[in-house]
Amino acid sequence: MGAAIVARLVDEGHAVAALDLPDATWREGLDVAHLGAVDVTDPDSVEQAIAGATAALGGLDVVVNCAGILGPVEPTLETTQATFERIVTLNLGGAFAVTRAALARMVPARYGRIVHIASIAGKEGNPQMAAYSASKAGVIGMVKAVGKEHAASGVTINAIAPATIETPLIAGMTEERQAVQRSLIPMGRFGTVGEVAALVAYITSRDASFTTGFVYDLSGGRADY
Repeated sequence: MGAAIVARLVDEGHAVAALDLPDATWREGLDVAHLGAVDVTDPDSVEQAIAGATAALGGLDVVVNCAGILGPVEPTLETTQATFERIVTLNLGGAFAVTRAALARMVPARYGRIVHIASIAGKEGNPQMAAYSASKAGVIGMVKAVGKEHAASGVTINAIAPATIETPLIAGMTEERQAVQRSLIPMGRFGTVGEVAALVAYITSRDASFTTGFVYDLSGGRADY
């Protein structure tokens, strides 16, 4: 999803900084202005990465956070406290660190767009995915709170709640598990990374000026509310 979002924002005319783990491999041909390393579980790493990107781009208008992990799909009684904390630290703690670093630069400038990739699991809860569901519910709650707090600042903070999206992560699931996930979606298919990127492109545009603290569904009809 990250690579598709980067490519779409470049096509939209943005100068883009792409940040990922130091050992990440980006798709060839991405025309980015800056490539940097970041570990969202480390607030100092996030601050340094955002500072470096801001310097390289000459400013910061948009931040899209899609760093996250699914974690094991297993019964709650088999999920250790350490596993729960690792998932929540990365998915929710990382989102908070990115939000703070972005706000510190956008609020003084009186303009910005922050988008987090949450999940339909954060709204509905997925069985055998308690930690993941909780972490994404936390992202949704954080977005609503921070969006209201900074509603008059010129900075919008929103989230996307996708259902299952075609990614290598999903390709690695068993066919049985994929069938279960697909059966939950009224459209009868998974979403695409291109559809995620298209929605991000709108939310981060100047046209999306009157929406903040909101969660955009991208669920093929799965969302109940």
